[in-house]
Amino acid sequence: MGVILKLDFRVWVLLFLVMVCFAANSVITRYLVLESRVSPFLLTVIRFVSGLGTLLLLTSIRPRTFRHDRPDFSYFLGALFLGAYAFSISYGYLFIPVAAGTFVFYTFVVVTMVAYSVIEDKEKLTFRLVLGQLFGLLGVLVITFGRIGSVTLLGVLLMAATGMSWGLYSAYGKKFQIAFSYTYNSFLILGAFAVIASMMVALSGQTISSNLSVQDLGFALYMGMVSTALSYVVWNTTVKKVAASLGGLVQLIVPVLAPIMGILFLGEQVTPALMLGGGLVLVGIYLAQPRGSYEEATPRS
Repeated sequence: MGVILKLDFRVWVLLFLVMVCFAANSVITRYLVLESRVSPFLLTVIRFVSGLGTLLLLTSIRPRTFRHDRPDFSYFLGALFLGAYAFSISYGYLFIPVAAGTFVFYTFVVVTMVAYSVIEDKEKLTFRLVLGQLFGLLGVLVITFGRIGSVTLLGVLLMAATGMSWGLYSAYGKKFQIAFSYTYNSFLILGAFAVIASMMVALSGQTISSNLSVQDLGFALYMGMVSTALSYVVWNTTVKKVAASLGGLVQLIVPVLAPIMGILFLGEQVTPALMLGGGLVLVGIYLAQPRGSYEEATPRS
């Protein structure tokens, strides 16, 4: 009995650390593109190429544990969704604070995945699901037009695109039996595209390495290798050991943590409109949570 409790405690610690990493992605992105003025394009390239490097290292060290299929055409659509998410979030945080951006992002992840489940999986559209969508969208409207600091319409639109892209990436991943294979091949295709795109930009004579200090590079590499690639792998491994009935609690951790971290580390302001909009979004996420396994539904920033 003591061993089981100890194992459960370790699982919960790992899950919480992964949630912190997911929340940190938004804070680090906002800091780098706004405060340090790092190119969003360069940040995205570093994040996902370094993430791919981490996955390649894992497959070479533990090939039996981290098994994956060879990339084929079926993975390209997932890579497209992942790429849309990657670039939208990097550019989006130029125009919206972490707290507001996180609430918009999660709202549209949930809206997209519910719509996908209803259309593709023929899930029944219940009153609870509809109410959850309405609460979330109402929260986004409050955030958009509530005169909250540096929130802009462009920022809201980019974070909405980020959420929809991640929702589609997560939903599309359901068709693959091996979760690591989907993650690995999506990163492989996106990483290859990022390298080719960087070479084309460099050959065109344009500069993309603006204001990249050693500290900024360290943050970008940490985000790509640890809080993106490694965290995705740990999440997929540990989440299966937790009861699905607790999915709602796990889903609510990141959209609570990220705004708090934005306020503490970036000095973002707390306004009545942000609290009202954020509260509506959190209620909407809770109401719209899936009744089954949440492994496929919980978004990662």
